[in-house]
Amino acid sequence: MVITVTAKALSYDVARSEALFLSDKMAYELNLSPSQYEAIYEINLDYFMLVTTKYDLYSDLWKHRNFEIQRVLTFLNI
Repeated sequence: MVITVTAKALSYDVARSEALFLSDKMAYELNLSPSQYEAIYEINLDYFMLVTTKYDLYSDLWKHRNFEIQRVLTFLNI
C-alpha cells in the first residue's frame, strides 16, 4: 500500500478508497463476517482521515487502529 501524504489530511475520497481497499483485503484474507467488515472499514476510514503526515502512518494512530481491529476480531466473532 502506497500513500502520498501532504501537510493536510487526506481527502474523504482518498481516505475512503484506501479504507475500502484495505478492508476488502482483510475481509478476503480473514474471512470476516459482515458486521466485522463494517467495523473494520469504519476503523480504517477513521485512521486514514486522521493521517496528515508520513510520520502518522506508523504512529500512535497506527497502534490505536491495530488495537481497535484486534478488539473487533476478538469480540465480534459473529
